[in-house]
Amino acid sequence: MATLNVAISTNVGQAGRWAAAMTKQFRYAASVALNSTAFDARTSINGSTRQYLDKPVAFTQNAYRVAKANKTTLDAVVYPEALRRRYLRFAVLGGTRPQKGFERRFLGQLAASREVPANSQLVPTSLVKLTASGNVSLPTIRRIQSGLSTTNARGGFFFGTPRGGDRPPGIYRRSREQLFPYFIATTDAGTYRSQFPIEQIAGKVVQRRYSGYFQSALEKAIATAR
Repeated sequence: MATLNVAISTNVGQAGRWAAAMTKQFRYAASVALNSTAFDARTSINGSTRQYLDKPVAFTQNAYRVAKANKTTLDAVVYPEALRRRYLRFAVLGGTRPQKGFERRFLGQLAASREVPANSQLVPTSLVKLTASGNVSLPTIRRIQSGLSTTNARGGFFFGTPRGGDRPPGIYRRSREQLFPYFIATTDAGTYRSQFPIEQIAGKVVQRRYSGYFQSALEKAIATAR
């Protein structure tokens, strides 16, 4: 009876080297694609501030940064710069508004008087000049701070509860026997609603861009592999 012998030989060492090289190229291509996608996502998120936030200043429109991926971590991160994270997190997540820096400074001057709780917030009146983004302007803060006292001195500003008239505590300016309210103190903390959907914005970029970037990077990596 005739027999058929089939001999199959493999070069395990060569195959292993090929697999290792391919794994290296895959990881490299993935890191390139992740970084390209992350920078696109950053551009999209920064640009979207004009759509979702109220008159964002340039400081806010350039808030997001990228921590790049590498072949080891394969982890690219789009994140807000530290100073801008302090307020952008409320636009992203919502929540109770914390005291602002100028509020802490002004309210700290009244800690001994106990007229106003230290955790109060200051609501500006129509007399307060605001920036285009709705914040109290720095010159206004400096002007008030330079003339602020805790007594009802004539001229300048004072912080307290005016006598008579059932007026609320706050920051007032006295001029020609009249009182002009600049800020009203309240313990009803303001709240923010979530309004900046960065996950959805970034998610769309990932869906549209990552596969193309990965394919292009992999083809180039294989073509140039040694």
